[in-house]
Amino acid sequence: MAQVILQLEGIAKDFSDGKILRRVLKKLDLTIYSQELTIIAGPSGSGKTTLLSIMGLILQPSEGKLFIKDKEVSRYSENELATVRMRNFGFVFQLAELLPALSVMENIIIAQALQGARVPSSLRERAVSLLKDFGLQEYIHGKSQQLSSGQKQRVAIARALINDPLLLLCDEPTSALDSESSTIVLDTLKRISKESGRGVIMVTHDPRVFPYADRLIKIEDGAVGYDSKTDTNEEVAP
Repeated sequence: MAQVILQLEGIAKDFSDGKILRRVLKKLDLTIYSQELTIIAGPSGSGKTTLLSIMGLILQPSEGKLFIKDKEVSRYSENELATVRMRNFGFVFQLAELLPALSVMENIIIAQALQGARVPSSLRERAVSLLKDFGLQEYIHGKSQQLSSGQKQRVAIARALINDPLLLLCDEPTSALDSESSTIVLDTLKRISKESGRGVIMVTHDPRVFPYADRLIKIEDGAVGYDSKTDTNEEVAP
């Protein structure tokens, strides 16, 4: 059964260049659920990437409250937010940004290795399991330059999942991929969203990915223009 993972109440975000104050997000109310692939769409400048950054606790909102499950985190310190972010979220970006000098395995566990502590065998076992699940077991000890763009993005997804996060946040993860690789990555994200207790949010401007959405949210000028969970007068289609 789907559960509430993330809740936004009256979230607004302002940016200033020192002279003009511009409101990018306009007091949004959103609830994000587990076991759903939620796609947030909108043209460049609509506020969708700002919204994703606030959801991922990277940006602080100018107004409003944000809850992880039932706990408000809006007033947390930067250190507290970093801890919550590490424990609850995984991030996938437009480019995989793998380190070519490291093996595929090392790229997945790098965040843990950089903390200075010994990487436990259980974490390495989870990395192997993820790579096998994504059909990349033959590249476990290979270098990232051996991989195609689509394979690199699947490694990036495995890296985002290594800490078993509640929520996977993806910023244009298919925009740099060809059609075949994009389909594989979208199928992977769709499957991940169905795992017990986990949700996936994906920001995109590409209508070709809309059919993969369990829920489609369209952002227009910093506000929700359409939400398939509450609006029934539009089909989820390109």
